Amino acid sequence: ACRPATPPCSFRPPSGGTAFEGPAAFADALRAALREAADRGTRRLCWCDPDFSTWPLGEADWIATLVRWARPGGRELVMVASSYDAVERLHPRFVAWRRDWSHVVHGLLPDESRTTDLPTLWIDSDDRALRVIDREHLRGRSGFDRLDRQRAREEFDAISQRASPGFSATTLGL
Repeated sequence: ACRPATPPCSFRPPSGGTAFEGPAAFADALRAALREAADRGTRRLCWCDPDFSTWPLGEADWIATLVRWARPGGRELVMVASSYDAVERLHPRFVAWRRDWSHVVHGLLPDESRTTDLPTLWIDSDDRALRVIDREHLRGRSGFDRLDRQRAREEFDAISQRASPGFSATTLGL
C-alpha cells in the first residue's frame, strides 16, 4: 500500500493483490513477507532480483528475522541474481549471516540468456508471492491470485533450474 505522506497511489494491482509503490513500500512488503514466513514456519524461500540492491537484506531486524526463520532447521533459501557484488558491498550483515548459515542458502547465477532480464520475485513454499512489475519505480504487488502465483513459481523454477552456484559463503584468498 502507498504511504500516506506520498501522493495517492496510482498503481492498482490485479485482483487478489496488495499494491506497493516506491522503495519504502517495497521494503515494507518484503519485511512483512519475511516476518510472516518466520511466524508460519515456511520451509522454503525463493528470491530473484538482478542484484538485491533495493532489498533490506542488511538491516539488523531483517537478519534477526532470518535467524528466527532458519533456526528450526529444514529451511532453504534459494537466491538468484545476475551479480552478488551489490549484496557484498551494501549488505555486510547479510553476507556474514549467509556465511554462518551456508547450509541454508543457495546463491545462484542464471544462465547467460537471463542475466539482463531477471524479474524481482519473492515466492515461498506456503504459496505466497511478491513481484515487482515496474523496477524503475519499485511498483508491484504481493499476495496476488493463485494463477499469478503459479506463473511466478514457474518462472522462478525455469530460471533456477538453468542456474549455477554463484554466491559462495567464503572467499578464498591466495
